[in-house]
Amino acid sequence: MAGMSPRRARNPLEGVPALILELRPDLRRRFGFHKPERRGAYLAWLVCNGLNEYAALARDPSFVRMLQYPARDGITVLQGMVLALRPNVRKAFPLPERRRDFRTWFYTHGVEEHGLWPLLTQLERRWLRALGEPWRSRLAPLIAAFQDRYGNGHTAAERAFGVNVIGYAYGQFGIGEDTRMAARALLAAGVPVTMLDFPAGKDVPQNDRSMAARVSDIGPFAINLFCMTALETGRFFAERGRGQFTGRYNIGYWPWELAKWPRAWRQMVELVDEVWVSSRHTYNAVAPVCAAHHAVAFGATPPHGGRGTIPVRLMPMAVELEALGRRTRARMRSRFDLPAEARLFVFTFDLNSSIHRKNPQAAVDAFVRAFPAKRWGQDEVGLVIKVHPPQRRNRAWDNLKALAARNRRLHIIEETLPRPQLLALYKACDCFVSLHRAEGFGRGIAEALQLGLHVIATGYGGNVDFCADPALADRVDLVRYRMIKLRRGQYPYGEGQVWANPDLRHAAQCMQALVRRFPPGSGRFPLHRPHSDGWPAFSASVVGARYRQRLEEIRAVVIPERTR
Repeated sequence: MAGMSPRRARNPLEGVPALILELRPDLRRRFGFHKPERRGAYLAWLVCNGLNEYAALARDPSFVRMLQYPARDGITVLQGMVLALRPNVRKAFPLPERRRDFRTWFYTHGVEEHGLWPLLTQLERRWLRALGEPWRSRLAPLIAAFQDRYGNGHTAAERAFGVNVIGYAYGQFGIGEDTRMAARALLAAGVPVTMLDFPAGKDVPQNDRSMAARVSDIGPFAINLFCMTALETGRFFAERGRGQFTGRYNIGYWPWELAKWPRAWRQMVELVDEVWVSSRHTYNAVAPVCAAHHAVAFGATPPHGGRGTIPVRLMPMAVELEALGRRTRARMRSRFDLPAEARLFVFTFDLNSSIHRKNPQAAVDAFVRAFPAKRWGQDEVGLVIKVHPPQRRNRAWDNLKALAARNRRLHIIEETLPRPQLLALYKACDCFVSLHRAEGFGRGIAEALQLGLHVIATGYGGNVDFCADPALADRVDLVRYRMIKLRRGQYPYGEGQVWANPDLRHAAQCMQALVRRFPPGSGRFPLHRPHSDGWPAFSASVVGARYRQRLEEIRAVVIPERTR
């Protein structure tokens, strides 16, 4: 997820300028709008810097119209900004005496020098196209780049059937795996696929190349599937413009963990025609927003035609694992210096997300409560906590590591592992623990189940969709909880929200009961076996068939209706 969002000042701008502020905490701090001159400074930044970074600005009519407002001395706001940035031009063309000469310079030199073609009105563009040489040739690259950036005008009905899967194609974290598994499921169902990589940022390792052969620079198919958060879909739109959205049916395959959809994200639904979610938990958060009528958020007709209700589909994700060797358990225990015969509980999370949501301290506290150090030694029980190396200091994590240094039954693995090794680490343990406070889907839990581990997890969130299956009653313990308010700063957009606080006594009882059933030294833990027909709920072929059914409906019914 994106970093914590500080309290936002009132924003006098709308549409794409407002979206950019939502994406950029540094700009929110820099342009707080608590003084009147701040608004002008932000507008100048958008023209001088933002236009190059965020392609969507050039197609936001309200933003462009703002720049065309009359300013002093008979020039526009845009022309005034250029004049303010160029002391030499101000000196050469003092206003209002040489206004006509300045305007001539602006159109014959300023537009080219500052790349302002996207900010001109249609009338100004027609006038410039009518200029003779050398201006026509000098402006040609600007015009061509603008046209290339915003698509070639094909409709979805004219494009080939298939899906452009857009997300973190190489990212080594949960949403990256969601992106890759969505592509694999579509391919398993015979749906043509290409992937567009949209890196999550410097903090996320980009080393999973398992789908590299499918990654392309263009998304030619009729349907887009955005496998990232709604805010990141907004970032894609802001940075790359409307081109990839135009002439396609757009689906937001959006994760979210809390009970309510963020107010700041409500405008994002205007970017898509349909929303897919992986769990009922997320469905309940976003469905009310999609059912309501929305104003046009980004200054142009939204993809769904402004008809109000946006469909929301429950589409659980595929979870499939690579085959692991028979000696994986012993090999991984040896590699990480884990006790050979102890009953090991394992928990994994990403410190670059939220330590408060994943709640590792609860797993430690429940383990210590279940197995007092005076009665249980390090060769009998252990808790393995695997994390990506944090990019910045985290006091809660430092405290937990200090505790582990004093308790040799706690094993910290602070390393980014290739996916096969991460799964092998899971399999080297006996029970997967997730005492989370909120969960959108629970991919780690689903992976642990397929590896045969027992699971102890909070009975709240998206994981309940499959953890509460009666067929899994002997391999899943759902921990009781109570709902509590989020504290300020614990999670992005958490103000006014609640989440689950797991009952540590109950969690400890579940841990104790498992070890009593299979005590240390009684032989290898009996890994649970999948159903006789595999794991149909998580199968790429089953999930892909569900995807294809909906995509065929879109191709046969929805897209033709849009073109009538």
